[in-house]
Amino acid sequence: MSIDWAHEEYLWGLAFPILLLAWNLFHRSRASARRKGAQAQWATAGFGGIKQASRTRARPPKIMLCASLALLVVSVAQPRWGTEEQLTFERSREVIIAIDLSKSMLANDIKPNRLERAKLVVEGMLDTLEGESVGLIVFAGTAFLQSPMSPDYQILRGFLDDINPSFIPQGGTNYTAMMETALDSFEQSDGMADRFLIIISDGESLDSGWESRAQMLKEQNVRTICLGFGTKEGSLIPDGSGGYLKDPQGAVVLSKLEPGTLTQIARITGGIYREASVWVDLAQVVEETVEKGKAALKEREREDAMIERFHYFLAPGLLLLLLSIYWEFPTLPKARTIKRKEATA
Repeated sequence: MSIDWAHEEYLWGLAFPILLLAWNLFHRSRASARRKGAQAQWATAGFGGIKQASRTRARPPKIMLCASLALLVVSVAQPRWGTEEQLTFERSREVIIAIDLSKSMLANDIKPNRLERAKLVVEGMLDTLEGESVGLIVFAGTAFLQSPMSPDYQILRGFLDDINPSFIPQGGTNYTAMMETALDSFEQSDGMADRFLIIISDGESLDSGWESRAQMLKEQNVRTICLGFGTKEGSLIPDGSGGYLKDPQGAVVLSKLEPGTLTQIARITGGIYREASVWVDLAQVVEETVEKGKAALKEREREDAMIERFHYFLAPGLLLLLLSIYWEFPTLPKARTIKRKEATA
């Protein structure tokens, strides 16, 4: 049976309990020699009949202390022997959510409005995820990464509560900037995961050039899930002061769902487009995208690995340490009451 050590260099620590035991034995041998010499001198002086005061408890060498320290050092070095099949790699998901913060997302053709419904859909997805890395991009006339990819969903939830169109003063819906930001964010990872870009928008955009960015997403193995929030009938856009948003000519703006761009993005990247005028189970849509791409949600590789055995040394080491503290270290003498003998008359 071969033994492997995770931290073989820690075994140098065994020198300490060995030296401690050697020093203790040496010290005890010198003390014993001194006692014998003293007894011989007393015998020569005629006091041989006087017995040496007995000690309350003999003190053995600090063997238990040294043994406990040695066992603890071995446990820290993490000995391993024997093999078992272990998971060495797990292919999981990386998800970036891109939320459109243009003013048209405040239209209330979906109650309470498009943006608030989008937040609820994302919250529902976060409740079903387990350890996936999720990031958040907000975009309108420009785009930026609001929350880097992380498995800590509480941070993301905090951002979701606060985002609104005032985050990005520059109006419009710039899909090109959003995709460039997503590409930069995905490039920070090692690429060993199923990648998803969830685009939440009403589809209204006049920018061009996004087709090349969508092709780059496909080359980076990023599949898009495009969710169109809004209805074909549309709705007016509140201006925040009790009125409705107007165009430069003074006409009230009617915002409708424009699915054309979102549909094309999904087609180019091999993703899925869904209209979100009714409730959308975003977690289920992710599963459908996985099936469409014919990729496993999680891919696992296993190999034989040596079994950790440090606990075989840690438990007895701690037990011996407690016993040595009780047995090998001297205790304070107990107080004694001396009675004075009364003088007789």
